[in-house]
Amino acid sequence: MSGLILPVLGLGAIAWGVPWLLGRLLPEGVGWLVVNGCVSTLLLICLSGLGFWVMYGAAGDVVWRETPWHFVILSGRSAIIWAPVMVLSLANLPRGWTEVEW
Repeated sequence: MSGLILPVLGLGAIAWGVPWLLGRLLPEGVGWLVVNGCVSTLLLICLSGLGFWVMYGAAGDVVWRETPWHFVILSGRSAIIWAPVMVLSLANLPRGWTEVEW
């Protein structure tokens, strides 16, 4: 059970932080919010796939026998955890806008 809690909390923290950081880098506006969502989704797919790759690597040589698509599929399945957190983070971004009105 403890081997599950830390990865889930880490994935949730990354899912909140990636859109927030991109929101600081990208201009304000609804169009840029959609771009932020698309880029955040791609980054989270890559980061969670990399996380699975690292966790599989800790299990031994089995990681080298798996195809990269296996980790992409695992990342997609983990979207049940990170996608709602990412959407909430994106929905919170317009509250801090100063130049563009929502």
